[in-house]
Amino acid sequence: MPFRTESVMRFEYELTGIGWADGSIEMNSSTVYFSTSYITDALNDMLKAINALIPEVSPYSVSRVQFEWNEEPGGTVWTLSKIDNDSLRVQIISFENLRNKKQKVIELDETCSILEFTGAVVQALDLLLKQYGREGYKEKWVNNDFPMDRYLKLKGFTSKKRLS
Repeated sequence: MPFRTESVMRFEYELTGIGWADGSIEMNSSTVYFSTSYITDALNDMLKAINALIPEVSPYSVSRVQFEWNEEPGGTVWTLSKIDNDSLRVQIISFENLRNKKQKVIELDETCSILEFTGAVVQALDLLLKQYGREGYKEKWVNNDFPMDRYLKLKGFTSKKRLS
């Protein structure tokens, strides 16, 4: 069951082929479907970005991060910006060609709590690990291992915050 609170926040991430993943993010009344490929270490890039926003996880936290998910030749650019210690703005912009970044479409521009967002991501990754395990993930994703250290830091943060 997806992680939910008073507002709608859902994140899904599924390995769909060798070096490919599909998923979706639902925030408030917006839903975006995405794909990403082995060209980037997509999941690691996302977790690195999220962790960088959280002072409890990163010794040098920042207030804004960006990462790209490549769909060959198109893709998405995700921008995560802290509004305050509890709120996060999530922007996803898609491009027909990620290299020249022309013909962009704003797919998502929503806000939610940082805990909602991280909780939804952790829950999706819990399911991914349950389904594939670390070895199965490596077999499907091929070029990169599951980003266990970053995942565990984020999972620890969400668990600790829910208890407090």
